[in-house]
Amino acid sequence: MNALDTKLFRDLWRLRGQVLAIAVVLAAAAAIFVLSAGTHASLTLTRDVYYARNGFADVFAELTRAPADITERIAAIHGVAEVEGGIRQLATLDMAGGHEPMRAIVNSVPEYRPRHINRITLLRGRMPSPDSAEEIIADEAFAEANALEPGDDIAAVIYGKRQTLRIVGIGLAPDHIFSIAPGELVPDNRRFGVLWMGERGLASATDRVDAINTLVLLLEPDAVPGEVIRQIDSLLAPYGGTGAYGREEQISHALLDSELSQLDALTRVIPPVFLVVATFLVLVVLGRLIGTERAQIGLMKAFGYSTAAIGWHYGKFALVIAILASVLGCGVGIWMGRAMTELYAQYYHFPSLEYRLDPGVLLIAVGLSVGAAMLGALIGIRSAVSINPAQALAPPPPPIYTDRPFERVAVRAGLSPAGLMIIRHIARWPGRAVLTAGGVALSLGLLFATLQFLDSSRFMIQTFFMRAQAQDLTVTFTQPRNERALHELEQLSGVIRVEPVRAVPVRLSFANRSERGVIESVSNASQLSARIDRNGAKLAVPPQGLMLSRQLADQLGVKSGAEIAVRLLDGERTGGMHRVASVVDEVIGVRAYAAEDTLLAMTRDGLPASGVLLRIDPALRDDIIDRLGAMPGVLGVSERSAAFALFEDMIDDNLYTMLFVFVAFASAIVIGVVYNSARILFSERAHELATLRVLGYHRSEVAAILVGELALLVVLAIPLGCVVGVGLGQLMTAMFSSDLFRIPFAPARSTYGVSIIVVLVAAAATCALVARRVLALDLVRVLKARE
Repeated sequence: MNALDTKLFRDLWRLRGQVLAIAVVLAAAAAIFVLSAGTHASLTLTRDVYYARNGFADVFAELTRAPADITERIAAIHGVAEVEGGIRQLATLDMAGGHEPMRAIVNSVPEYRPRHINRITLLRGRMPSPDSAEEIIADEAFAEANALEPGDDIAAVIYGKRQTLRIVGIGLAPDHIFSIAPGELVPDNRRFGVLWMGERGLASATDRVDAINTLVLLLEPDAVPGEVIRQIDSLLAPYGGTGAYGREEQISHALLDSELSQLDALTRVIPPVFLVVATFLVLVVLGRLIGTERAQIGLMKAFGYSTAAIGWHYGKFALVIAILASVLGCGVGIWMGRAMTELYAQYYHFPSLEYRLDPGVLLIAVGLSVGAAMLGALIGIRSAVSINPAQALAPPPPPIYTDRPFERVAVRAGLSPAGLMIIRHIARWPGRAVLTAGGVALSLGLLFATLQFLDSSRFMIQTFFMRAQAQDLTVTFTQPRNERALHELEQLSGVIRVEPVRAVPVRLSFANRSERGVIESVSNASQLSARIDRNGAKLAVPPQGLMLSRQLADQLGVKSGAEIAVRLLDGERTGGMHRVASVVDEVIGVRAYAAEDTLLAMTRDGLPASGVLLRIDPALRDDIIDRLGAMPGVLGVSERSAAFALFEDMIDDNLYTMLFVFVAFASAIVIGVVYNSARILFSERAHELATLRVLGYHRSEVAAILVGELALLVVLAIPLGCVVGVGLGQLMTAMFSSDLFRIPFAPARSTYGVSIIVVLVAAAATCALVARRVLALDLVRVLKARE
């Protein structure tokens, strides 16, 4: 080890507090990058491998009923590599001793040939036997939530027929990685499951012998998906086809892809904030170190050390910080990545989901840390190598204080001598003051932008579950019904109010854009549902034309007043042009609305209800749910309170974990910025502070001068931090929104206060540490400094 390396380690030990503070900020950037990029890579790799091994379909299509040999005509379409037909049917389940509405999607599996598309991964048990029509495979999440094992029986109503099914296996499939009931917002593994049943048994139960109602396809590598889908729609139109679609619209894939997009957004938004602050800290600390070592640098040059050797010496100072930060940040990032992957495994069901350490992610994290540290060191290194030995050996000239305008204002304001010292020192180095205040502002902004997610989520819950939905139960029929069905439900004991809803699958087109969706009929007189925008305003459905959600309008590229083509994908499949009367900026879902008369004119069937909203007497809930489950015309029942509880749990699991992490990281920025600024101020003004002690100032008065300057900068940073937080919060809510949720920017006033308090507490604790050094100032040693 040469003399410069010995000096380097002595400098690092002497400045260990500042080195550690910078390393923690850099480590936070590395940790978040490793967390988000590593988890993104793990999820993507797991998904892609699972899709490839199990033949995840490229195109999906649903229809009412078609002969099984329609697959031969579909296979003849150019670009189709393989096609399989099957049966899919919604069913209601009756678990022993339960009074909860439970549903399942039952899929057919061929008994005499292997399944090539969306193949099942059997985890336990076996496949259904060709000789038994009652055997099923249950998906793993549903089985675990209900403590089901092979050999257990469950009762189900399939296509209006009640039968007992026996579980013979537990499995997974790539088209049900994320299992969610139709019309629901969050997964409920206890109340909704996916089942696979032998093809013959399900065909018999649904009266579809030698017929199918679903198709899945694999495409050739050179296929044009849009053209293939167009031809499929043309072939399936006579059989009640509701429109083929690609992976991007398949619910399980779309939700997983949305989560991956949010992880990517986290990678692009948060780490740069920490990197900017860390670069500033290295710049200030190394600049100050070089400033205090002018004479040493001059001596080193006089003794023959080259300019490159001296520059590399100070570059290694920044490099050591970067290496320390990389080790700490990568370790914390891997730990958090594993924890987040375990959290994802609760919602996304793969045969195996593990956090896989990608060396490329670690290399990028190290590169970012080293790059930020070395960038901050460049200015200091330039000043070190440009020092002339003769000038360096002379003491630096004292700072020149001039009479500045705001100093005159401070004098007129009657500030004490200590206050004037604070103002003058800030005015002497305005750039450093701006950087210090900017670092604190960034930490406050990051903290606020993170905390406001909790407010926005609560606002979203309040808007959707409390105001937009006021029903207790939502009942879905097997097919649209007339007013007679409504009267039957009104007669049930405990039913207080019944309101019909009609949802019709459609394809909406404008110019060269086309989207599949649903038009819901609603009444402005409804007491159980409402259209609430992101500002909390209740909007009426126009008597003529359509109301589109903001997300759907943006996807189609339309505004209010535009004419769009609407083609029904159910019933008589009528089509026509309809005006977009209004757009509602909803927080949940991608939907279109129409008045009851408008939708009835489109369907031309006179059937106002494909489902109903019920308000019930809570004391009779169990009896009502049992009676609804026994009705052959009822396809499913969902409960608002259960969905509300699940939504809250999902938010709590995700948000509170992330909030804790970001509060800790934002506090690290505050501590890093304030501590480094305080130490630099102390080292610069130690002689002045000791002189004041000799002149009779009390230790607390001297400490107040140092702490007062930091306190003033922190206070000045608070308004700027709130502005930064608002901008960063709006950016993050936009980037983290998806087709399922549009997170509103709705921070509560208390969030501003909590963010400010956290920053002030972190700053106060840091100032207290530095104030102890002032109180313990060695007057004799400090005053021996060379003049």
